Amino acid sequence: FRRVLFRSIPPQLRVAIGFLIGLGLLVGGVVMSRKNFPALSQTLCATGVVILYAVTFACRSIYHFDFFGPIPTFLLMSLTTTAAFLLAARLNALVVAILGMLGGFLTPILLSTGQDNPLGLFGYIAILDAGLIFVALNKRWHFLTALAALGTVFMQIGWAGKFFESEKYFEGNKILIALAVLVGFNALWLAANWFAKRRAQSNWWLAGSQLALAAGALAFTVFFFDF
Repeated sequence: FRRVLFRSIPPQLRVAIGFLIGLGLLVGGVVMSRKNFPALSQTLCATGVVILYAVTFACRSIYHFDFFGPIPTFLLMSLTTTAAFLLAARLNALVVAILGMLGGFLTPILLSTGQDNPLGLFGYIAILDAGLIFVALNKRWHFLTALAALGTVFMQIGWAGKFFESEKYFEGNKILIALAVLVGFNALWLAANWFAKRRAQSNWWLAGSQLALAAGALAFTVFFFDF
């Protein structure tokens, strides 16, 4: 009976209900935080974030709605990630920050069009990392910086394995794109380390993050020379 009832509901109404439930859970989480129910508040917000990611992905990959092209879907999932970070900082909800991070890194993978766009991809990852670093340093969740670095290295390796072609990237100045990716992320973590030291927060999590990025840069270099 439940399956028949579900199938009788139009897809547009299903996703509308999903978005309303997700947003309602976020609002409910904020309300519960003001009434001093932290566990319930964080649970509601975390569930709302997961639902919003799932419904947005379903709109594009399952129902194939015309409106949910690559750019609108990407922007909507990015907005969900931003909301997750803001709520995590506001409610002191570590689980919401982790879900936002996972959703943020999965967004370009789930919505990949199969086209090579390193500037767009890594520009987005840089913004995601900057948000994670900001939350991590302000809430003293320093291990998030290491997770962000690890996710960044995986994205770099995944991009190189799928799109790097010697005939394309050794022509002209295109190799500078790859170098900018390496230097840019290392510079971002150096800036984070400098900022943390000014706030007396420097720790081995940040050092480990820089080491992971340096290892990624070394792997890139070896990969380049192999070609």
